Amino acid sequence: MRRFAGQRGYTLIELIVVVLIISLITALAVTRIDFLVPKYRLRAATRETASILKQARARAAATGRDVYVRIHLSEGTYEMLVPVQKETNLFLPPDTPLDLVPPPEYEYESHLRSKLPDDSQFVNVILGSEPDQTITSGSALIRITPYGAGDHVLVNFRLEERRSAIRVNGLTGLVSFYEEEKTAPELLEDSGD
Repeated sequence: MRRFAGQRGYTLIELIVVVLIISLITALAVTRIDFLVPKYRLRAATRETASILKQARARAAATGRDVYVRIHLSEGTYEMLVPVQKETNLFLPPDTPLDLVPPPEYEYESHLRSKLPDDSQFVNVILGSEPDQTITSGSALIRITPYGAGDHVLVNFRLEERRSAIRVNGLTGLVSFYEEEKTAPELLEDSGD
């Protein structure tokens, strides 16, 4: 095609090339974002579970009583079990000596029950470093004391082929995140976190 001095514009071939370049860049961007989405859904699952463990630690420290986190592995749900003082129907005279007053009794109630994000799953919960404390089905009960966790704890997650884990230090209650599945021998290793 021949252009005349006063006319400006683009040829059909130039427009097709630009549209192809834009389509190629868009396809690469969408593919890359789609690839990253499972990674962030898995991170959300680990962070939400870690959040309930931290809240349990704060509640235990505030009340001075053990708090439990129950993880239902097959259902993909978890909940915090907090102590609540039982109602008693004992009537004691006001002048009863303190050593004769029975100590208060507590029962545990479920609070903050939640579910993992879509497609995320619990792989297992490892309580302590012994292999026989690896729980892969049913439910796991994690004890959180006012001073930390009752023992070192690992919770492993999966989403498709991706794996991640959180570790709760039994002495300090510190929660660490990992982009891979962890095992019982790695539970006691101190990697500086």
